[in-house]
Amino acid sequence: MNLAEMKKLFKDYVQEIVPYEPGKPIEEVERELGLLRVTKLASNENPLGPSRRALRAMRAALRRVHLYPDGGAYELKKRLSQEYSLPADQLVVGNGSNEIIELLARGFLNEGDRVISSEHSFLVYPLIAKTCGASYVPVPMRDFRYDLKGILNQIDERTKIIFIANPNNPTGTYVTAQEVEDFLSKVPKDVVVCFDEAYVDFVEAKDFPYLLFHVKANKPNVVLLRTFSKSFGLAGLRVGYGMASGEMVRYLEKIRQPFNVNRIAQIGACAALDDRLFLWRSKRLVARGRLYLYRKFEQMGLNYVPSEANFVLVDVKRDARTLAQALLKYGMIVRAMNAYGLDTHLRVTIGTRFELMRFIRILKRVLRKGEINP
Repeated sequence: MNLAEMKKLFKDYVQEIVPYEPGKPIEEVERELGLLRVTKLASNENPLGPSRRALRAMRAALRRVHLYPDGGAYELKKRLSQEYSLPADQLVVGNGSNEIIELLARGFLNEGDRVISSEHSFLVYPLIAKTCGASYVPVPMRDFRYDLKGILNQIDERTKIIFIANPNNPTGTYVTAQEVEDFLSKVPKDVVVCFDEAYVDFVEAKDFPYLLFHVKANKPNVVLLRTFSKSFGLAGLRVGYGMASGEMVRYLEKIRQPFNVNRIAQIGACAALDDRLFLWRSKRLVARGRLYLYRKFEQMGLNYVPSEANFVLVDVKRDARTLAQALLKYGMIVRAMNAYGLDTHLRVTIGTRFELMRFIRILKRVLRKGEINP
């Protein structure tokens, strides 16, 4: 069978998908540009790394890595159940919270269905919708925030899932408790509403919604996602979880692959939950780092979006992709937001103070030398 014949087997809507492009890894930049020092502030990772307690637990777990992991993630679910005072049968564990997004898509979407979210939001939402042959409806934002009323207006009989990233990636903005309560009271009961709270640990806003209340009340169409990738510094392990009604979790478990979360990830996540000091240090670093970037951007005359996450979106007033390439030559990896429709914006992850100082120094140098066209 030649390539032309093979392509006849491909699904048209899958062929049209543009794959998700992750941030460049440090090793790739070092290899391509021959650099000895590279700083990555592109993928919203924790610059502190994992906690020592998690590292110790994972090292000990290596002795049993020849055995399959617990397919039901019993200990991790037990620990999460204690953490949130939530029955274990209302928890589903995934290979990153991304896998839970995929489970929802596989479980609820048919060709011709609709998924609604917002423009300038997580690129996985449209990608996963198109993978299932569903259409994706991006509702315009208001001041870089989700427009929940606009989303309500887009709901029709074909709508199956609504994704709300709160705080949102890449803007760092959030929807308030009052907005969410009004929204949920009007969403049809047969539409799944998934709140993606990957960055919730960094939130300081007093009016941020406490959505766990709806999960504990067994609200059938509300799903809450969280991850160990950000505040706990375990991005490389790919472990996340969803919280939902018992009926929803039982349905998603029918689709979940066995052994989807590896042994090391389960044990590392359990240990990470017990290290409260590390979590506090991670939150403090991010809170201070955000204020530092705000101050520096203001001094440089650059507009930014106040963030409740571990990154800041900044308008650099020129093509972001070109600027990111110029920064890369100095060993500074940041994320241009062109793919999100924000052609003049960079997303900068909060790193250590030294990393942020280095970023500002290099950014000023590139702008001052005119290495890109304004």
